[in-house]
Amino acid sequence: MGGSSVSVDWDFIANEAQTVLMIGCIGEGKSDTDNNILGRNAFQLRSSSGGVTRTCEIQRTRLEDGQILDVIDTPGFDFNAESGLVVNKNGKCIDLADDGVDAVLFVLSV
Repeated sequence: MGGSSVSVDWDFIANEAQTVLMIGCIGEGKSDTDNNILGRNAFQLRSSSGGVTRTCEIQRTRLEDGQILDVIDTPGFDFNAESGLVVNKNGKCIDLADDGVDAVLFVLSV
């Protein structure tokens, strides 16, 4: 019985931007997580139970390996709000990604 080996190469086109969309409830730390990913304070932070981010915003960084990463910060989900309002705000956030979204990260505090 012989074994087999599978090799997977995840080669991206050099310098093609990869886009990450951050989602989560209000006050869960999406903007703080975004800033950690970017390695700088690009998104506004403030202690607030009502959330700080009111509109979608995109920031770009270049990783050490040369890969370009776009991070989209979004307003938090408010389950007390009219559901259509939340969907419309986050739907517009996706429009910031010229070539679509490559990953969606759901941020929550534990």
